[in-house]
This record gives sequence, structure tokens and C-alpha cells, in this order.
Amino acid sequence: MSRKYILSHNLGTTGNKAVLYDENGQIERSWLSSYRSHYFPGNKVEQVPDDWWKAVCESTYRVMRGINEKSVQVVTFSGQMMGCLCLDQHGEPVGNSIIWADSRASREAKALAAQIDERLFYQITGHRISSSYSAEKILWIMNHEPERFRMTSKIVQAKDYIVYRLTGQLYTDFSDASGTHLLNIEEKRWSRTILSILGLSEDLLPDIVPSTQSVGKITFEAAEQTGLLPGTPVVIGAGDGICAAIAAGCTDVDDAYLYFGSSAWIGLCKEKPYLDEQFRIFNWAGIDEKRYSPCGTMQAAGASLDWLKDEMAQDEISQAMVQKIAPQTLIEQELLQSSPSANGLIFLPYLLGERSPYWNPNAKGAFIGLQKNHTKADIYRAGYEGVALNLKIIWKSLLPIINAKELVLTGGQANSIFNRQLIADVLDIPVLTTNHIGDSKNFGAAIIGGIGIGMYDDVSVAKKLTVKESRLEPNPENVRIYEKLIGIFEDAYKSLESIFLKLDQYNAWRNSREIQ
Repeated sequence: MSRKYILSHNLGTTGNKAVLYDENGQIERSWLSSYRSHYFPGNKVEQVPDDWWKAVCESTYRVMRGINEKSVQVVTFSGQMMGCLCLDQHGEPVGNSIIWADSRASREAKALAAQIDERLFYQITGHRISSSYSAEKILWIMNHEPERFRMTSKIVQAKDYIVYRLTGQLYTDFSDASGTHLLNIEEKRWSRTILSILGLSEDLLPDIVPSTQSVGKITFEAAEQTGLLPGTPVVIGAGDGICAAIAAGCTDVDDAYLYFGSSAWIGLCKEKPYLDEQFRIFNWAGIDEKRYSPCGTMQAAGASLDWLKDEMAQDEISQAMVQKIAPQTLIEQELLQSSPSANGLIFLPYLLGERSPYWNPNAKGAFIGLQKNHTKADIYRAGYEGVALNLKIIWKSLLPIINAKELVLTGGQANSIFNRQLIADVLDIPVLTTNHIGDSKNFGAAIIGGIGIGMYDDVSVAKKLTVKESRLEPNPENVRIYEKLIGIFEDAYKSLESIFLKLDQYNAWRNSREIQ
């Protein structure tokens, strides 16, 4: 009897990863096809939709080599969220996609806050007003590129566009809809109140379905470009936040996890949204009508660590090539030459502005307390600790509803033992990983796809197919150190908040002079 496979795609920020899973959740093949983000002045970050499509086609072709196409039972997706891709009446992109990391729409966010009571907005959407979301990006297009908006027939998210290219059918799911600022999160339908305030028609938005919904089949045209069998079912899948939660086994009420990749977020599984009095936390809609995921996300977690490596670790990278080991091994050896609190050096990891807990697109990165006696190891360690300390603030924001006794870590940065122990010490909770650290979003999407075609009964199968491992306990002495440091870390941000705004104003002036 031939094996049966699920083809799962994770349409991420740096590329599309295709993974072929068998029925037991084991990886048969995987392939990552990369693409670029394009950065422009004014906090603009865009991607080219055709780059996504080419990456999906290439990665599919690679994993399908030598595989009987009839053995693929379903194609399914995890995708980057909170974007804005305009399509014309023929389904063709009108310009590039404005992605989640883009915060150009800060003025639009302020204008929206003046039009609606922010608490009411938070109650309807489960999210606070912010330039990070799709709705504010749509307003920016309306204000700055009216011709582009006039040509727009539909506005979609990344994975939904690829599903459309594969099937000719245009839908979105509950989770991605909840990242647009246009969803009534408890009713799980487009909010007429929000749409009316924005002056938008519901016709601009795709129909919403559960994440497990089979929405179409591979067309003959898509089959020619991917190597898949025409007629193969396609399940819509979910946003990457929800897929990561499933892969971490965060499927029962009160489960908790931390996804630690380029960005990082702490998420819980709950039966209803959590509305934080200070609006620090947001809520994803789950894969069905029964689940929600209150979360707090920081913009530049692994991205801050990657920046440190790119700018400071050339020696380690060169040595690693000679020794044929991973550069991270040498970086962690360097980290251990410093001590907890990095000898009094603090790093604010706000290289891409910040969402939780401050929701400030003007926030900037900073080293504070730098002295001549500080070493390269101290600078490294301060960078890693800055990320963990910001996650601590997010953790504190969620404390009123946290009942978890352990925290599951997933995402690429969770491969680091140093990172895992640091998180345990700073958050003061035991941490562990699973056997799906490197493919968490793909695995979560695969579970969703399997449910969609009846291969699996429900999302509880994720825990049955996941192995928890590498449990680490907090170090009591380090816990005390970081409890002392967290207040200084928070005060450091507050003291620089006005400086960040002035720097943005200065940079806008400087850029205008360069354009002239």
C-alpha cells in the first residue's frame, strides 16, 4: 500500500518552506525557497507576490521529486499575517504586498483612533489600533495611492493569494481575518461597524471559512507549474501564529507557548478573547469557533540576534567555516564569557519598532550603560538578554490569565540551549521544546490540512504526534538577578520614548532633503 502525504507550505517572511509529511507527522522531504523583503524610507517593507508564487512552485517541485503525485492527499498553508495585497478584478496584484513589518501607516492609525473609541475598537476586534495591521495599511493606500485603490477589487493575505493561484478560489480563514482589524472577533464575521467607519465595502474582502475548510482543488494550470496532480484538495490553512500554537501542542485551554523566530510571541489557548485593560495584548481567532489565542508579540526577537551576528560575528563565522561547525556554537561560547546582566549593559531590542507591550512604531534599538570595560561578550549577552527581558514584560501582561506550569518553546531560536535557559531564568518558568522546533508552522498547517480531509479527527492529534523534550528549570540565582534588572529595563524604554519620536522627525527631515 502506497504512503499518504500532506504537503504543507509555510509562506514566511524570508521564504517559503515546503514540507512533505506522512500520516504520522514524520517529515519525508522539505525545501526552503527564499525571497526578499524590500525596505524603503518611512518604515516601508514590501514583498513581491510573484516571488511568493515562484518560491511555492520551486519548493513544491523539489519535495515532489520521485514522489508519486497521487500520494499527496492535501495541500495546506501557514502564512505571514497582517499584510495588505491588493488584487484587481482579474485577480492580478496591484503593486507589491505591504507586509506585517511595515509601519508606514502611523498617521492613519492616529486618524482612526480619533474616529472611534479605542476601547470599543478593542472589544470588537480583540486588537488595539496600530499601524501594524491591514486596515491601517488600506487607509494609507486610500490616502497616498488613490489610483491603486481605485483599481483594487479584493484585498487579501499572503497564503490566501497563493491558494487562489492554486485553485482559482478566493477565501480567508478565521485567524488571518482576525489580523486585519476588520473582523468582529467574537462573532467571527467582518465588522460592519469598522467597515463603515473606514468607508470600506465588505465586497473588498474574501469570504471567511474555518482554517480546516477545503476551498478548492489544484487546477490544471497550477499542476503544470508545481508538479502536483490536478484535482488535489487544498485546505485554506491558518496564519502562522495559530499554526505555531498547534505545533507546540497549545490546543487545550490554559496551554502556553513561545514562538521564537525573527519575531517572537507568547500565546495561550483560551475559550474567549482576553481584553487587557492597557491594550497590551491582542487575540487571534482560532481554527474553529471554539478557540482563541491571546498573544503578545515583539517585532525583532531573532531579528535582533541576527543583526548582532551580521554586524559583530564575522570572526566567529570565519572560524566556524574552518571548523565546519555552526557559527552559533562559537557565539554561544562567547556569550558564556559574560555574566548574567552583561556586567550592567542593557539592550533595547526595538530595531523594527515594537508591538507588545508598547505598540510604538517609533521605538528604536539602543545599548544603555556602555562603558570602556565592556567586552564583545557583554554586548552579545546584553542583546540576548534584551530580547528575553522584553518577553518578560509580555509575560507579565498575560499573567492574569496564565495558568500554565510550563512553557513550550518553538521556532528557530529555540534550537539554542542558551536561549532556552535564558527564557527559563527571565520568565521564571520551566521551559521545554518539541520535536518540531524547525518546522513548527508547517507541522501546525499539516494538522489543519489533515483535519480538513478527514485524515485526523480534531486538533488534539497534534499532541499525540508531538514529543516534548529538553526540559530546563529556572536557575534561582539568575531569576533574582533578572527580577532586579527588569525594572531598569522598563525605565530605560520610558526615558527614551520622546527621543525615539524626535529621531523619527529628524530622519523624515533628512530624507526630505536627500529627495530634493
